[in-house]
Amino acid sequence: MKTTLLMVATCVLVQPVAAAELRVTNIQVVHRNGQTFVVWKDVAEGDAGAGYRYSLYRSERPITEDNLAVLRPVIRQLLNNSGKHYGYHMFLERRIDTSFPTATIEPNKKSLPPWSGLAVRTVEKDGDRYYAVVAFDAEGRRVAKIVPGQSATKRPVVEKVAPIQPLKTGDSTLRGRYAKVVQVTGRKNLPLMVTLHASSARGGPGADHGDYYQFWGRPEWGYRDGLPWQFTVDERRVYNSDGRYLSLRSRETLAAPGGNGTKETYWFGYYCVPQWAAHQEPRAYNFTERRMQWLIDWVKNKYYVDPERVYAEGGSMGAWGTATYALRHPELFAAIYPNRPRTIQRGLPTLVKIPLGSHVVMSDGKTDFYERMNMVRFVADHHEDLPFLGWCCGRHDGFASFNEQIEMVKALTAGHHGFAFAWNNGTHSTGAVPMREIKRWYPPEQFARNQSYPAFGNSSIDGVLGTGEVDISDGQRTRRVLKDDNGALEGGINLGFVWKDIVDKNGTWSVTLRNELAKKEMTVDVTPRRCQQFKPRHGETTTWINTFGGSGTVTADKWGLVTVTRVKIKPDEETILTLKKR
Repeated sequence: MKTTLLMVATCVLVQPVAAAELRVTNIQVVHRNGQTFVVWKDVAEGDAGAGYRYSLYRSERPITEDNLAVLRPVIRQLLNNSGKHYGYHMFLERRIDTSFPTATIEPNKKSLPPWSGLAVRTVEKDGDRYYAVVAFDAEGRRVAKIVPGQSATKRPVVEKVAPIQPLKTGDSTLRGRYAKVVQVTGRKNLPLMVTLHASSARGGPGADHGDYYQFWGRPEWGYRDGLPWQFTVDERRVYNSDGRYLSLRSRETLAAPGGNGTKETYWFGYYCVPQWAAHQEPRAYNFTERRMQWLIDWVKNKYYVDPERVYAEGGSMGAWGTATYALRHPELFAAIYPNRPRTIQRGLPTLVKIPLGSHVVMSDGKTDFYERMNMVRFVADHHEDLPFLGWCCGRHDGFASFNEQIEMVKALTAGHHGFAFAWNNGTHSTGAVPMREIKRWYPPEQFARNQSYPAFGNSSIDGVLGTGEVDISDGQRTRRVLKDDNGALEGGINLGFVWKDIVDKNGTWSVTLRNELAKKEMTVDVTPRRCQQFKPRHGETTTWINTFGGSGTVTADKWGLVTVTRVKIKPDEETILTLKKR
C-alpha cells in the first residue's frame, strides 16, 4: 500500500474541496437483509477516474457541507469503479474494462451500470439513516462537494439488524459445460466437502459451474466493512460409487487496498489495523476463518446438509488452510485432507510492513500468532476428538519442511488421534500424488462426527520417516537439506487398514479389522475414537480380547482414552477386537 493511501486511511478531518471540482452523482440506497447498499456514479470514467478514492459517511441527519466536518467516515479508501463484480475488481486494468461484469445487489435485478461505486454497510442498530459519498484524489484532497440528491441522500433509509443473505446470481442447472453433471438436485442430508483453493493471486470470479452467489462481508470479516466475496455450491458423485455429495468452493483472495493487485490470506486472514478498530497497532486477524465459519453454516442450513458429514480438503495454500483452520474445528468437520500442508505456519499475510523482530499478536492483543498457527503444538495440547487427518507431502516440497510432517506424525501418534500420512520423494508439484493412497484407505464417506472409528498408531508396517532436514554449511551459508539416505523415499503411516461392524455401547466397544498391505503378521495400536456410548472414565479398567487369542486389560488415561497396544493382524484375515468395561 502506498504511503499516501495510508495517510488518507487514517485521516479523520474532512479537507476543503480542491480547486478543480468534480462531482459524485446519482446516489442510490438499497437496504436488505441487515445491510445497506450505497451506489453512486464515480467522478470520472476510465483512466481519468483511476486515481480517485471514496469515503462513505452515515448520519441520523441529512449530510451537508455544513455538518460533514463533524462526521467520521464509516468506510474509507473505496476504489474507483468499486461496483465491479468480485474477481474483476482487483486489478486496475480489469476494473476500468467495461467488458467485465459489474455486481448485482438485488434479486432479479440487472447488474450495476459501468463506473458505479458501491459501498456496503452492515447494520448494527435499527434506525433511519442518511448517507453521503465523498471523493478524494491520490494526495488525499477532497475533490467533490456534498450535493443533496447527487452525492448525499435526501431521505433516510430505514435500517434493521438482520442476518445477512448471499445473493444467488447463477443456477447450477444452467451454468457451464458441466451443468448436467454437477447440478444441485435438492436432495437432503447429503455430505458437504469444503474445498480450499491453492494460490489464486491472479484474481477471477471463481468456478463457472454450480449455484453461484455473491455476498458482502461483515466488519469482523475484513479490514473494512462490506468487502465483496463469492462462492459456488454444486452436487457431485462419490468416486466409484452411486453416492452423492455437495461441494462448496469459495475464494480467500481480496483486492489489495492500493487498488492494483491481490492479497492472499492463506485461508487465515492478515495483519492490519482495521478501519473499525479501536486500537492503533496492527494485529493478526483470522478474517478468512471467521468468514468461512459463517459461510459453511449458511450452506449447511440452506442446502439441508448432513451436519455430521462435513469435510475439508485443499492443495498447496489450500492445504495450509485445511491444516491451520479446519483441524481446529472438530465441532464442524468429520475428516480433513490437506494435500502438502504446512503444519507449522511461518507466513503471515499483511497489509502493513512488519518491523523485523516484531512480536505479532492476534486480534485479542495477547495471543502470539506463530504459536497459534503451530498445529503440531495444537494437536499435542488437544486430546479431544479432532477431525480425522489424512495428508500427504513430498520430501522436497520447498514450501513446507519434511521435519514438520514428521513432528505432526509424532504428535498425532502420542495423542492417539485418527490419522494417516503418505509421502514420496517429490517436490511441491509431484508431492500431491500420494493423496490417492490416503483416500484409498480413508475415504471421506467412512467418517461422520456421530460415528465411532478406530484410530491407529505405531503400525509395524509403517514406512521409515527418518529424522528430517539437517543443517549443512558450506562456510558461507547454512542450508536445510534432506538427504536421500535419511528415511524411505516414499511410504506411509497407518495405511492399508479396513474396518467394519463397529459396536459402540455403554459397556462394550468392538471392531472387525484387517490390513490389506500386510505381507506377514503385523501389530498396531488401536484407540476407539469419537465414541458415542463407550466412554470410560479416567482410571477405569477395561478388558480386551481379539480373535487371534490376545487379551489383557487397559486403564483409561486422564482424557478417558483407552489404547490397546500391539494388536495382532494376520495377512488376508480379519480380527475382531472387543473392549469391555469391568
